[in-house]
Amino acid sequence: MSIGIDIDAPVDRVWPYLVDWDNLGRWMKEGSSFKVTSEHREGVGVEAEAEIKIAGVKTRDKIRVSRWEAPHILQIDHIGWVKGTGLMQCFELDGGTHLFWREILVPPMGVVGAIGIRFFRGLMRRTFERDLKLLKALVESERT
Repeated sequence: MSIGIDIDAPVDRVWPYLVDWDNLGRWMKEGSSFKVTSEHREGVGVEAEAEIKIAGVKTRDKIRVSRWEAPHILQIDHIGWVKGTGLMQCFELDGGTHLFWREILVPPMGVVGAIGIRFFRGLMRRTFERDLKLLKALVESERT
């Protein structure tokens, strides 16, 4: 699944919101209890986890940063119960940022998990689109 949004703020103002691990719940409303579990908080190798709840399905999502090219590219690997990768790219626009977000999720439980994730695909898309709208509103409201 891939989505994107234009944010009326430069890339260097958007990036800190993507990597403010403890406060991701400000715009990722399906997540809670965000916590960094690695010794470092920036760069490749950062590990973190959070409770994720979508459509009543709750899991502990563990991630590891696999690519960090601040302030443009953040890629994470999902290393918990659900596997996969997430990629966020910030592209400079005239006075703003286009944020591209792609998630490739590999559910557990083989065929049953694959059917389940297909069933939830539309809801997940709406959830992530809502997240980006919340992020946009947050970044644009906290101008300095």
